[in-house]
Amino acid sequence: MGAPRAIALCQCFSGALEYQAGHWEEAEAALHESINLYRDLGAASGEALAWQRLGVLLTARGQLEEAMDAFTEGIAASERATMRAHCQARLYASMTRNRLIAGDLPAADLYLSLGLEMIERHGNCATCDALLLPAAVSQSIARGKFKDAERFYQQLENAAEQYASRIWIAMARQSHAELLAAQGWVSEALERYEQACQEYRMAGHDYEAARCLTAMADLYTNRHAPQDEERADAVHKQAQDLFDQLRAVQPVP
Repeated sequence: MGAPRAIALCQCFSGALEYQAGHWEEAEAALHESINLYRDLGAASGEALAWQRLGVLLTARGQLEEAMDAFTEGIAASERATMRAHCQARLYASMTRNRLIAGDLPAADLYLSLGLEMIERHGNCATCDALLLPAAVSQSIARGKFKDAERFYQQLENAAEQYASRIWIAMARQSHAELLAAQGWVSEALERYEQACQEYRMAGHDYEAARCLTAMADLYTNRHAPQDEERADAVHKQAQDLFDQLRAVQPVP
């Protein structure tokens, strides 16, 4: 029908789905088309969310600074958006994750605080929470604030039970594993990572599955129990195979 707004929306969702499936060149092309269409329409909310998804893709590819440029464009668009707080909550969540991977904890602190402020401003939103809570767990762990990490994890766990989504369940298991590992509960963390990996694979989200496998390999390597070296090698190979298929860069834990 040639309806630009409908095409922009479809391309934005297509980009998100192609990213999840590992078709990253197609995802990037779809998101750029969505951004251009939304910009021509003056639809700032759609443009901001398309920039956010593009930044997530670039972060996964290891193009951290290019991703931050995309997020910055998204923030600029969101200032004109009717859904400003929703858009910015998602952007700040993704920026927090990007800066964590980059090892820039002060910047991650800033973006997490801004994201939490947006969440408080507009109330609960499942999609915003899905992005922000796992980042909040990771950032709290990085700062050694385990009580805060536990609080954010419990919010994520409660949401996973409420929505009964495979992706939500996987995110909750992954965040719990991260927290358990940081507290020294290695066997329990490995079990949770394995559960998360299975859920992500069944949902077709191989990038996050590979991140879980990488974390498991690191835990086996550092534990030094009998046969852990062999387990670490096997799991690391699984992760590397997935990253190679996705043409992704392994993130810093």
